[in-house]
Amino acid sequence: MSSALTLVAPAPLPSLDPGFGPAVLANRAFRREAAVPLAITLERPDGAVSRFDTVAFAEDHPRAAANLSYAERLVKFLLWARGGWKVTVGGPASFADHIRRVYAPDGPRAFDYDFMGETVYQRPFTVVSCAPEEAPPAQETGQPLGRHLDSCRIGFDLCASDLKVSAVING
Repeated sequence: MSSALTLVAPAPLPSLDPGFGPAVLANRAFRREAAVPLAITLERPDGAVSRFDTVAFAEDHPRAAANLSYAERLVKFLLWARGGWKVTVGGPASFADHIRRVYAPDGPRAFDYDFMGETVYQRPFTVVSCAPEEAPPAQETGQPLGRHLDSCRIGFDLCASDLKVSAVING
């Protein structure tokens, strides 16, 4: 029983790194084979809840050991992409137990535990377990960004064969 995700070779194979296997291809392959609902939610202090629904292997499946590394990598990605101090794992209790052990003051993700807990959100980092259907629904909050039209800016576009530069005053 393998505890690792199966890396999938990309096409075409990169000549400088023939052993490269993108995580996105491993995730797609995992989700094609798995069928048990898994929900991971992250809560932020403003009441916002981010929810990610996916699937995992049944606990009696030959590849079930891969569930824990899949869930842990997913939690790590979601924490850094979306943020949160409270993780709710809607799935088998063993998943939440594993995440709780990994994201602990003395666990392999101790930095993330401290950073996403007391450092950023000023709350203890928490992992909660529940059934997938009991995981909190998504409740995202939006914040307007930009619209600061009373300042000076310079913009660069460097991604083509030509260079584009723009300078703006009060607009």
